[in-house]
Amino acid sequence: MKVKFLCIIALSAILFACNTPVTESEKNGSEQSRKSESEDSTHVPLATEKKVELKREGIFMFYVGAFEAKKMDTKKNPMLENKINIALDSISGDVIYGHSVVAGNIRPFQGTFNLKDGMYTVVAKEPGDNKYDGVFTFTLSPDNGTLNGVWTSNDKKLAVSERSYDLKKTEFKYDPSLELDGTYSEVYNSYNAKTEQHEQITDDAGKLNASQVELTSKDVENMYRRDLEIMRNAIYARHGYSFKNREMRYFFDTQVAWYIPVSTDVTAELTDLEKKNIELIKRYEKHAESYYDVYGR
Repeated sequence: MKVKFLCIIALSAILFACNTPVTESEKNGSEQSRKSESEDSTHVPLATEKKVELKREGIFMFYVGAFEAKKMDTKKNPMLENKINIALDSISGDVIYGHSVVAGNIRPFQGTFNLKDGMYTVVAKEPGDNKYDGVFTFTLSPDNGTLNGVWTSNDKKLAVSERSYDLKKTEFKYDPSLELDGTYSEVYNSYNAKTEQHEQITDDAGKLNASQVELTSKDVENMYRRDLEIMRNAIYARHGYSFKNREMRYFFDTQVAWYIPVSTDVTAELTDLEKKNIELIKRYEKHAESYYDVYGR
């Protein structure tokens, strides 16, 4: 018993060496208004509630990486890959508590663990009151900072009923200087059924950092709708917002290396500059043209 107790203490010290930190689409498929964000947020139980409130007061270590589909029904248009963030919040006896952030949802889980050769094997269940709940089975290596395993859904009729993940310990701290870089037009191509046009992203989406620069009408008046949408949602991404909107989620999950989903409501974290720029961009989004030339401008 004494050895097990010391192991538990050691795991706790490793996992929590740092301070803890830790709606939807508008008509055009982007971030919701502040009211909608609040209404859409998933409530986190008391076990993690304090950590959510303190998420911005320091750096918190998460396990982050791809959440890849393994068993799926291709007829249901499954999302093959999302980015997932698994946080281990606390340990009580031989029970471990944590939560995941993925696809615009925060879901708590709890389960038991076993220690062997410095590796922790965990089987943890989500509450079961959400149709997307399931069971996480994973191996944690504190020394290597890795967490990997599988998730299986309770509802086997979901588009994806099993996913795998191989995650790395990762720091999160809000950084307004994070930039969008690279050429995205070849990897981001969506079809807007309403306008019957293809919409892509140009390099203009990352030409200005709306978390640092006060935008003017001249900066955005000639931009395409998708570029404006990405520029605006990059503000939320820097704060760790987990996107429900499938198109925004695909872009930030797969194309932005620094992005880490940590919360479903970052309204209170936005700076005055960011709020001002968001309102400006939204006004121009309503009237901007779609970018539909798949071969370039």
